[in-house]
Amino acid sequence: MFELINKAKSAKRTGQALVKLEQVSDIVPSADVLNFFTILTDAYKEAKVTEREIAKIQAQQEILLTEIEKRYDLYYKVFDMIFDERRVSIAKSFEIIDKGFKDGDNDLITIGMQGLSKVVSSSPFANLDQLSRMIEGNKVIEI
Repeated sequence: MFELINKAKSAKRTGQALVKLEQVSDIVPSADVLNFFTILTDAYKEAKVTEREIAKIQAQQEILLTEIEKRYDLYYKVFDMIFDERRVSIAKSFEIIDKGFKDGDNDLITIGMQGLSKVVSSSPFANLDQLSRMIEGNKVIEI
């Protein structure tokens, strides 16, 4: 019984499809309908290829953005530590100079001034090329 109902439904659908195709063929010649569906299928395939390429580019973009973010974080930490070290050295030199003034010790003042001069005259960027090579070379840097 179910087979008869299913066959009837299938025949009805097939009949409806044929009627629709006949309506389309009245508007568009049958040779053009086949050509239209071929073009439509090709366009669908190309759209899928384009979607995959877009997904691939988006994945690459995410990877690059993450890499840039991690590199920024590393440079930030490195420079923060470099300048923190300089700040501590400068503060220590001033402590020595202040102690020299309090104690009236010219040698201590000279030592403090030499230390301060050394820190201030050296550029924290002098070894920037070396630092960049270390980072780019994926070497381990202890911070």
